[in-house]
Amino acid sequence: MDYSSKLAIGTAQWGLNYGVTNKSGRLGDAVISTLLDSMRANAIVHLDTAASYGDAQSRIGNLDTTGIHIQTKLSAKNRTCEELRAQLHDSLTELKTESVNSLLIHDWFALDQNEIDSVSQFFELSMNEGLTHHVGISAYNLSDLDRARDKLIVWDTAQIPINALDQRFVNAYELFPGIAFQARSIFLQGLLLASNPDHVDVIRFHKFSQSLGVNPLTLSLQFIKEQSWLNSVIIAPTSLDEFDQILIAANSHLPDLDFHSCVSFDAELLDPRAWN
Repeated sequence: MDYSSKLAIGTAQWGLNYGVTNKSGRLGDAVISTLLDSMRANAIVHLDTAASYGDAQSRIGNLDTTGIHIQTKLSAKNRTCEELRAQLHDSLTELKTESVNSLLIHDWFALDQNEIDSVSQFFELSMNEGLTHHVGISAYNLSDLDRARDKLIVWDTAQIPINALDQRFVNAYELFPGIAFQARSIFLQGLLLASNPDHVDVIRFHKFSQSLGVNPLTLSLQFIKEQSWLNSVIIAPTSLDEFDQILIAANSHLPDLDFHSCVSFDAELLDPRAWN
């Protein structure tokens, strides 16, 4: 099976110097144009962006995105339903489109009850007005999903952090049937691929990789591929070479592996919000 069609391209680096291991900085126009061509050539049709990603939305709006499904994310802290609607319209203007495929709330974890009520109303209005086809949240913990189920009238999508070290969400599809799950942080913002890891859990992962005779990139993607319930997988290549390496690893064939020994229980390692 060609796994490429499950991949989505994250665009944080299109508008920001994003990522703890990103040494390339904000991507140039030529790199973005080439990545978009390669996306189409490999049947990858999803772009993930956000209003907080610098000028990423504007740069996307200046590209030919025919046939590409765009997802954006908004922040809802201290915003009413009307302010969220205005923010969405600003994003649509930047993206030069009348609607997006999906719309997520970036800071769901931080919202109080009034803000949650505003999001719930906003989701209903956005769906009814045809401004998006799917709505949901960006989650950091299973409790975020619990709260969405309890508080939102309509939602069908959740973006979750998941990788060989962070396995907190591996049973999420059983707990939340009907939700389309998107994987993010599959390389732990690049830490799993670092050539000289200095955290004991990452070092253990690298030793497991060496024992199997595969590189950390292939092993990282093998774990993700074994989560067949994932609807899509977000990657954020900073060059065409990096993109090609990911495609090769994603479409490599390994037998199912036991990743239990890779699990990390270091909450500060698993949550980039805790990093300095």
